[in-house]
Formats: sequence, structure tokens, C-alpha cells
Amino acid sequence: MIGTRVVQATLLATALLTMAACGSDSADSSSKPKSASSSPSDSGSGGAAQIKVASTSQGSVLTDDQGRVLYMFNPDNQGDSVCYDQCAAAWPPTLTNGAPTAGSGADKSLLGTTTRKDGTTQVTYNKYPLYTFAFDPKPGDTNGVAVKSIWWVLNPAGEPQEKPAELTVGSTSLGKVLTDGRGETVYLYTKDKNGKSSCTAECLKSWVPMHTFGAPTAGSGAKADLLGTTKSGPGVTQVTYNKHPLYFFQADQAAGDVKGQGFKNLWYAVDASGNPNKKAP
Repeated sequence: MIGTRVVQATLLATALLTMAACGSDSADSSSKPKSASSSPSDSGSGGAAQIKVASTSQGSVLTDDQGRVLYMFNPDNQGDSVCYDQCAAAWPPTLTNGAPTAGSGADKSLLGTTTRKDGTTQVTYNKYPLYTFAFDPKPGDTNGVAVKSIWWVLNPAGEPQEKPAELTVGSTSLGKVLTDGRGETVYLYTKDKNGKSSCTAECLKSWVPMHTFGAPTAGSGAKADLLGTTKSGPGVTQVTYNKHPLYFFQADQAAGDVKGQGFKNLWYAVDASGNPNKKAP
């Protein structure tokens, strides 16, 4: 399991781009693991896609007609897809030729489509553009759930199965610092003021705001009274700690990585008291 997560994260560190401004062709495609499929997800026969419901470790969720679990991308905000280029290599859009159909358990009234920049037609459900995940090798796999707090499965009612973000304290080469529930280091940006994010456009290509759905929770070592939230975009609630908005760094590949530490002398890991940890990595 640990090895699988490292492989997944290696791709995501170079491929996962999170906002409309994040499309980029700069990533070297030769670095993509051979096990990853960059082919768009479609009906297999080249016809209309069929959306179904299947039982998984995440409960009853949407799948395509081959049983591959489908995901929504929070930055899409129930609008047009903003996942392109290397993002779409990791998260192939679910495409259709013709109106998509509802299979077992799916609600036909929630099906729809959106047109991608290349003219292909992507399936939507409850207005969420749908995607598969390149590292779900088997039908029913849900390895993409909660990646960077922005990828989630959908239940038959079209509701993302989002969970509140969790902050905990983990061990890294910097010592004890804040991480999410999966052990990924979170950072603060010293240009942020008054509890508001100032990371936009180019900044968001490298730094992913830590999203939450509902009030964030404090795990081992974190202080509940320092937790908070701020709005960092349409439909986006970002976690704060000691009034610092928190972020993930795209190049961190595994739990405990601190590759963003000291970036441009502006980005730092956070200690349990909510202060920047300025120790050299």
C-alpha cells in the first residue's frame, strides 16, 4: 500500500494542476509511470457513455460502464472542466459520443454534458464533470479519494462524498510539523495577511489550498482552538491554523516530504503552535 501511494503521488506531484490557470505543458511526459493511463475514459465502444452505481469501500458511488470509479474535481465548481494537460493525464475525463445513459442505480435526470476545449464532450452528473483516476487499476478501486483534498467520489444523488479536513502533527526532517490526515506536510505563505490567501494565478500551479467541507478537525498533536477557515475562491473553503491559510506543495511526493520548505524564503512548514518552522530541510 505504501509503495502504491508513493507511485501515485510521484505522478500527481508533476501532473495535478488545480485551477483554471494551472494548465501547463511544462511537465516532462517521459516521467509519467508506464502504469498510468492518459487515455480519456469513454464508453469503450465509441458510443454513448453509461453511468452506473456500484458498491465500493466508499459506499455506493458512480462508475462508468466498465466499473471504473468516477470522481468530481472541486475547482470545477459544477461548471466547465478546468482539468487539462497533465491534470487530464492523471485524471482522464469521462467522454461520450451522444447523450450519456443511466445504468443501474444512476439518476437519468442528473446526467448532462459539457464541451471541453478540444471539442470533445465530457459527461456531467449533477453538473459535476466526471473523471476516472489513472491509478485505479481495477473496477471499484478508489485510490483517488481525497487527493490534495479536491478529488471526491459521488453518491447516486450526485453529492460529493467530501469529508472535513483533518490536521495532525507528523514527524519530518524539520521535526514535528502540521500534516493532513494522510501525513502530507502543509505550509503557510508569509505574504498572506489577516487570515486571507494571497496565492493566485501562477502561485496556484505549485501550491494547493487545503480545502475542507465542514469544520476542520484536530488530530493528534494539533490544537483545535487554532483551527479556522477562510474563503479562497468560489465554492472553496480553505483551512487556516493560527489564522494562517494552509497549502500543499505539488512536488511533495510522499508523507513527510518537505520540498516546499523555504521556497523563495516565503513558504514554511508550520509547528503545532501555528508558527512557521524555519529550520533548513
